[in-house]
Amino acid sequence: MLTHHKFSAKLNGVSASPFCLKVDILLAMAGLSHDVLEGPAALQTAPKGKLPVMKDKEELIADSEFIKRHLILNYNADFSGGYSEDELAVAHAFVRMAEHSLYFVTVCTRWLPDENFAIIERDFFGALPEDIRSPMASESRKSVITKVNNHGYGQHTWQERLALGRADLQAISTQLADKPYLLGDRPCFADAAIGAQILCALSDLPFARWKETVEQFPNLVAYANHIKEAYPEETLQAA
Repeated sequence: MLTHHKFSAKLNGVSASPFCLKVDILLAMAGLSHDVLEGPAALQTAPKGKLPVMKDKEELIADSEFIKRHLILNYNADFSGGYSEDELAVAHAFVRMAEHSLYFVTVCTRWLPDENFAIIERDFFGALPEDIRSPMASESRKSVITKVNNHGYGQHTWQERLALGRADLQAISTQLADKPYLLGDRPCFADAAIGAQILCALSDLPFARWKETVEQFPNLVAYANHIKEAYPEETLQAA
């Protein structure tokens, strides 16, 4: 039996983690029944100290990409959408851009502005006892700041971050055009990854410049809403 170990926090009614949300969508695409383990208990099992993790019998598979591979190899999941190798190569490149570039603008937006971090502390750490909630949230924030600084995005100005993020959004918007999914009329693995990233970028937060940037691309907003409707919360959480 599969068990998805994931963060419990949500923003705008979906998983606050784009990578946990990606796995939710992949599981729904594959029609695979599964259990869910959320919160601190899930994180304690994580072999790399991060979520999502998939437990399959006694095996723990960390990272959304390795989870995807596991589902393909062991459960005959097909996330190709029936597209050609050339088309799937394009999809692969877009996923890498979304998860290794665009994602970091979302991370900076959530954790760097004080007004947004207050929401993160409340929603991500609210289940913790009051005496350790703020210290743990602060330590996590320091860790995230170190991570984004080492990556490079943390050292940019907001104008520079948004310019980089906007270029990624423009590329996705151009590729998407008026199609329901990234490559055409059928979903593939890229829609799980990119749809999750766009949905998380649209989270309502007090410092809203990133969300406002995404909203400049109406087809991306419609795309994210389409993904959310195609894989609704009751489907994503199905066991």
